[in-house]
This record gives sequence, structure tokens and C-alpha cells, in this order.
Amino acid sequence: MAKEPELLNGVPAFTVTQFAVTLKGALKQMFAGGVWIEGEIEGMKSQPHSTGHYFSLIDGEGKDKAKLDVKLFANSGDLKRVTAKLATHGLALQNGMRVRFFCEIDFYIVRGELSLIIKDVDTQFTVGDIAAKREELIRKLLEKGVDKINKRLEVPLVPLRLGIISSSQAAGYIDALKQFEESGIGFHITLCDVNVQGEAAASQVVAAIQTFSRRSDIDIVMIMRGGGSKGDLAAFDDESMALAISRCAHPVFTGIGHEIDTSIADLVAHTASKTPTACAQTVIAYVEEFYGELSEAAHSLLQLTEYALTRSRARISLAVERLRTRPRTSLDRQVQKLEMHAAAVRLLDPAITMARGWSITRNAKGDVVRSISEISPGEKVIITLADGSVTSTVEGVA
Repeated sequence: MAKEPELLNGVPAFTVTQFAVTLKGALKQMFAGGVWIEGEIEGMKSQPHSTGHYFSLIDGEGKDKAKLDVKLFANSGDLKRVTAKLATHGLALQNGMRVRFFCEIDFYIVRGELSLIIKDVDTQFTVGDIAAKREELIRKLLEKGVDKINKRLEVPLVPLRLGIISSSQAAGYIDALKQFEESGIGFHITLCDVNVQGEAAASQVVAAIQTFSRRSDIDIVMIMRGGGSKGDLAAFDDESMALAISRCAHPVFTGIGHEIDTSIADLVAHTASKTPTACAQTVIAYVEEFYGELSEAAHSLLQLTEYALTRSRARISLAVERLRTRPRTSLDRQVQKLEMHAAAVRLLDPAITMARGWSITRNAKGDVVRSISEISPGEKVIITLADGSVTSTVEGVA
């Protein structure tokens, strides 16, 4: 047992051991019923030590930053109890999480270390803090119009080149691949394999978005993650991810969680679907819509072509018929003209004239007598009739 401290000028004078023991006793007496401590988790590893978790709680910034070491032991059942209570709200301990722990005070004399032994957790405090931070982030993003930037990008007419950000082992990603395969459409898929939960998830997803954004052989970037607890999906409420989506050069489609989940990534994305399967179906619908419009256009073009061919055939048939009938009509007209000329010629035939009772008179020289002044009494004339001729002597001219 440590000796009582001596007094030096009325002030206690301790040895190191005396002071450490006194401090430990004073702390235990002052906080005999335990104490609630609020702070932000720092320095916690993803996997606990065999005996439990060892990390720090911090508060404040810069020179005002305060730090306390905390321990969450496994053998006492405290680790199991605390993690189970957090899990009922879809939460898990991780760096950056603000918590309120019920602790016992411990002062380790050998090292002169003050530490807090975690016995319980106020889950409502953490849930409320996360919700408040989330709402504040949403307000800030909406105020800056971040939610509208990626939505302004046009989806390519036929989005076949897909850049998918997901875990290759995730059930949601596998379900989406099945949708693409069953569609029968020739999609070209490039996967960026990332963690989709845990502390590294947000930074890996952001890096993948930035990588796809720089590529010109990508039509759509797709972020996929199946359902899980709120803690599992917390990475998709990250501000840096929201900003990366808004700055992406390609439309970003999301399929994160279950039907009831809506992340901040969904809020700022071009198109948000409730699940990876629904996200895949949305992209498939874009392509099928184009194919449908193309098919309708082809059908309309075929109808117009058939109509044009039918009209052309009718015009050709009419032209052929005209070619067939026009020469006959022209020939008939020519024959008619010839017959008219022939009739006119026949009318000029003397024989035909004489057949109607006319005759031709010639003198002895055979010249046609056209006037009585051309003959004299006693002169012989030859009168030609239709059926012969008569020789006469002119007795007188009247």
C-alpha cells in the first residue's frame, strides 16, 4: 500500500506511484457510476483484435482537438452487446462515426494511461447524428444544384458500352449480368471491381467514376450494389461520391439497395433505380426503344417503297398500252388520208366523168375541143364516150 503523501509548505508532495494511485482512486470515486462520452471514432481497424477493439474518440479540431483512448473488450460480452445494438439500426462501428458510449474510467498505473472501457452505446444518438449530417449534406447539394448536373447529359441513342462499378462477387451485379445476357442485345461491359461497403468503398467508387469519366469508349456509367443494412449502404451517402457523379462526363445510372433505400448517390445520378436488376432493365429499355423505333421506320419505309413500286408499275403499264395503241391509231389515220386522196383522184378520172354522161370532143388532129371557136362547119370531130367513140362532121356552129 502506498504511503500517504508528505506535505511540503502545506502542499502534498507525491511520488509517481503515490500520485498514480491517488489519481486512479479519485477517478474511480468521481465516476463510480460510469460516464457517457461523446466523440468521433478514430484509428479503428476494420477487424477487431482477438481481445476486442482498441481505438480513440476525438472531439474538436486543430489545437482544440481532444483525444481519449477507448477499449471495447470481447471477453466481457461488451463487444457483442454493442455491435448487436448498432446492427439493429443497420450500423457498424467505423472511423468517422460520431458515437456516445457509456464507459468506465480506467487509469493504468504502469504506463500512466487513462482509458475508457466501453460498456454500452446510445444508438439513438448515432442514428440521429448520421441522419442530421445526411440531411445537411442533401440540403447543401440541392442548394448548389449538384443533383441536376448529371441529369442534363443526354443518354446516347444506343447505349451499348457500359462501365459498371460494383463488386464482381456481389449478387446484385450477377443478377444484372443475367438481365443483359437474357436480353439478347450485344452489350459491351467493362467492370471496375470495387468494395461496395466498408471504409474503403467510397474512395474506390469515386476513383472508378473518375476513371470511366476520362474514357471515350463508355456510353453509360452504372453503379450497382445489392441490398444491405444502412451501415452497409452508408458509403453511397458520401459527399465526394456525389460530387464525382455530378462531374462525370457520362450519364450515371444507379441501382443501389432495395426498394426502400434511396441514397445520396441516387439523388445526384442521371437515373436511379431501386435495385441492380431494375437498373439493368432500364438500360435495356433504352436500347429496345431504339430498336422498336428503327423497326417502325423500316416498316414505314417498306410500305412507302411498295406504294411507289405499285404506282410505277401502273404508269409503266399505261405507257406500254399507249405504245401499243398509238401506232395503230396513227396508221388508221394515214390510211384514211390515202383513201381520201384516192377518192379525189378517182373524181378526176375522165372515164368516171364520162360514165355520168359526159364526153370528150377532139378535132382531126386529136386536140381536145374546149370551145366552139375552135371548130368550123364541115370539120370532122371525134366524140369519145364512156363506152366508145363517134366520128361526126360539123354542120353548123351556134
